Amino acid sequence: MQASDLNTPISQNPAFLKRMKQRSRADQRFRYYGLLAIFIALALLVTLLVSITFEARSAFTRHEVSLDLQLTDTDSRSVYRSIRGAVQNMAGDPADRDVRIEMSQLVSRLAAGDITEALQTSGVDLSAAYPVRVPVSDEADRYLKGLATSVHRFDGRGYDQAGARIESDFSGAMQVIHRWHREQISTIRHREYEPALRMRDGLASQAEAAPGDRQLAMRLAGAEHRVELIEARLSDFEARINAERLVLDEFTPSVLFRSGEGWMKAVSISGGMIEAEPVISGLDPDRQRGEILVIEQPESQRSIPDAQIVVLERFQTAGRISSHFNGALFSNADSSDAEFAGVLSGLVGSIMIILVTMGLAVPVGIAAAVYLEEFAPRNRWTSFVQVNINNLAAIPSIVFGLLGAAIFVNGVIIPIPFVDGVFRLGGGLGRGWPLVGGIVLALMTLPTIIIASRAALGAVPGSVRQAALAMGATRLQTVNHHVLPMAAPGILTGSIIGLAQAIGETAPLLLIGMVAFVAEMPQGATDRATALPVLIFQWSTRAERAWEPMTSAAIIILLLVMLVLNGLAVLMRLRYEK
Repeated sequence: MQASDLNTPISQNPAFLKRMKQRSRADQRFRYYGLLAIFIALALLVTLLVSITFEARSAFTRHEVSLDLQLTDTDSRSVYRSIRGAVQNMAGDPADRDVRIEMSQLVSRLAAGDITEALQTSGVDLSAAYPVRVPVSDEADRYLKGLATSVHRFDGRGYDQAGARIESDFSGAMQVIHRWHREQISTIRHREYEPALRMRDGLASQAEAAPGDRQLAMRLAGAEHRVELIEARLSDFEARINAERLVLDEFTPSVLFRSGEGWMKAVSISGGMIEAEPVISGLDPDRQRGEILVIEQPESQRSIPDAQIVVLERFQTAGRISSHFNGALFSNADSSDAEFAGVLSGLVGSIMIILVTMGLAVPVGIAAAVYLEEFAPRNRWTSFVQVNINNLAAIPSIVFGLLGAAIFVNGVIIPIPFVDGVFRLGGGLGRGWPLVGGIVLALMTLPTIIIASRAALGAVPGSVRQAALAMGATRLQTVNHHVLPMAAPGILTGSIIGLAQAIGETAPLLLIGMVAFVAEMPQGATDRATALPVLIFQWSTRAERAWEPMTSAAIIILLLVMLVLNGLAVLMRLRYEK
């Protein structure tokens, strides 16, 4: 260091100024890193919420069809027959038995239950038509929401009909069908043809290296045959694109023609003509009322057949279809049909479980924390207990589920040596009881509450205790009157966060039998019940596509419940901090 640097004031020293700039830049970078971390966390959270909400948007509404029932009796079977007859009557009463069955499946059998209850409660004149609104099936609802398949509509006015032939401008329909064929060719090439070629070439290289291997030769022959079959399919699709006339079946897009109340389904198509068979007879003689519908997804690849689409379109034209808020999602229990399923049984079960958990874990956890922090002697035994409490907080929740199933439900059978008998430890509680679920989750939540409560008690200044003791208060009075009130915000926050974590647990509840199908409301803590997380798990495993938005809607409801609990923790903390 030069002498001039020693004589320069510290605020003007170049080395000092350089270090200050480096420290300032490091401080600024650290702030930017923190802001970036917050931004990434918020972006991920918003992405999660937006994706779930976007998926669940269709679950909060459902379509209903207005029908006029001609009732013969008020029992559920007669009501369902009347509903089915009204649907078939609105559809033109088709003679084909298969078509009649498909049309009757537009409405679930469960739709008769609510109507039967209303009829038996209010009474009705069986001689008059009884107007009702009935939810359509889940696949019909998805079609009306535009989720089942892509539908292209073209103008068919000015058509000419000669028997089964209808002449009009079908060039738009042909373009849709040709585009579908090109997409199929591209999909087959990427997913089937290219992997088959790679497998054939690999087996051919191995066969050249081992010409005497018969098993390898058989595998190579099978691979070559597979390539030939795929090439034949590709050639067939390419020939369809170049053909002037296409034959349509259940493996190709469907072309439907409507005029007035009549509907025809194309069996072959060209640019200016289709050959069709009637779905609902009675084409309108007014040639200016034609419409062409192209259902892009083939009938064999979707759950809703063409006959049901025709009936739904006819209902919409007649103004019989309307969209309403899906109140059943909040007022019904679980159901095998998505249009009648609700989260009420799971919500009630979760509330019962969390009440049992709260009644067991909160007082026991706070009492244990107070003893360990304020009264327990500092020795090896206390340290051993504290270490094991910390270890329990890190145990996976599924282990607590196994413990609950073994101790509370099944019981542990211990054989007594030298005596023909056994000793049964635990057991006797029913599978799927909210009481058992609450006990298991209380055991899981207890370490979290103890650790959070001890941290809150330890944060109280020691001067508070010393002042209370100096004034003549006992240790119990010091804890009750001074320490606990000051630690209450932290204790309540830790307790409610632990309960919020417990309400989202699934694995322990699955192991104690709360995975059963529960279609009725539990009346008490010893009735079979389910919980919202278990309900979400069950709905996510069901095959129908209609359960996907229902699952997302149940996730949103569970998130709202957890948000309410966390908000309650914040409010109580703010209140006690004052």
